[in-house]
Amino acid sequence: MNYNDIESKVVSKNDLVQFIIFLKQDLIKNKKEWENQRIQTFLAGMEGFINDSKSFSDNPKWADFAKILYAGSRYE
Repeated sequence: MNYNDIESKVVSKNDLVQFIIFLKQDLIKNKKEWENQRIQTFLAGMEGFINDSKSFSDNPKWADFAKILYAGSRYE
């Protein structure tokens, strides 16, 4: 799954759980594509993405959480 698929595929709590499973598998299979492989840089990537993004409301959707997690793996 890529970032653009998240909005249409993560619409429930269960979808988010499945997305987290996907991320764990993606880290194992595609480690070189992950910019942030350590928890410190992963969390910093999430923080930076949230701070830089203007698209999140105060009432987030399940897809928003998935986007933040995805960004944690790749956002600098």
